[in-house]
Amino acid sequence: MEDKNKKMDAALEARVQALDVASDETGDGKVDWQDLKSQLNRIEAQLELQDKQNRNIMKNQRFRLILSVVLAVVLVGAVAFLWLRTNAAYEKILVTCEQVNQLAETVQGSLSTLDKEELDQLMQDLPELTQQLKSVDVESLNEVMTRLPALMDTVANLQEQVNSLMEFFSNFSLGGLLSGGLA
Repeated sequence: MEDKNKKMDAALEARVQALDVASDETGDGKVDWQDLKSQLNRIEAQLELQDKQNRNIMKNQRFRLILSVVLAVVLVGAVAFLWLRTNAAYEKILVTCEQVNQLAETVQGSLSTLDKEELDQLMQDLPELTQQLKSVDVESLNEVMTRLPALMDTVANLQEQVNSLMEFFSNFSLGGLLSGGLA
């Protein structure tokens, strides 16, 4: 047992000497207050470095959290905008479909009031009308349509002049008959 205790004491002594050699910061061969002060300074520097690293990590995590929240808000806003636009488009489609249905009902009603013979005649005349429409010069038609309002104004003016002349002659002949009949 004594051998065992001696071996343990020797191992403990070797361990203490190894710690002393590792703890000798100044290199003077003994552990004193200067070595402890150096170890304390090293530990403080490590803690400051670790504190800076932790602060940077926290700042990055805070930035990522804020960025995630902003992205989520933008995404929700985009989805809401798209939903509103889709809803508006859907409502326009419904209104258009309703208008098409009303137009189809009107056309169906018009077709049902037509005589079958008239409808057959219209269907037979349709290719000839289509051919005539294809032969129409579009530029000439556009020119006619451009000049049509002025022509209609001229015709209206002529109609007024004719009406005033007719009124004049009507008064003249009535006046001549009345004055000649009195004499």
